[in-house]
Amino acid sequence: MKTEKTTKQKVLDAIKKANPPYVTIQEIADTTKFSRETVSKYMLVLAAEGKIKVTKTIGKVNLYEAT
Repeated sequence: MKTEKTTKQKVLDAIKKANPPYVTIQEIADTTKFSRETVSKYMLVLAAEGKIKVTKTIGKVNLYEAT
């Protein structure tokens, strides 16, 4: 369980540090060196917890930002 918290926190930290303040799953994956699947999983969890939100959708791509 400790690994899960660390991974989730790293994803959240990367979103908070993003400039501009909105990012895609791929950008976070590139920044954290986690797979897109891993980042996607944790971003769903963070969104459910209210820590991030979808800012806008362009085509099939969601842009996220920390709340």
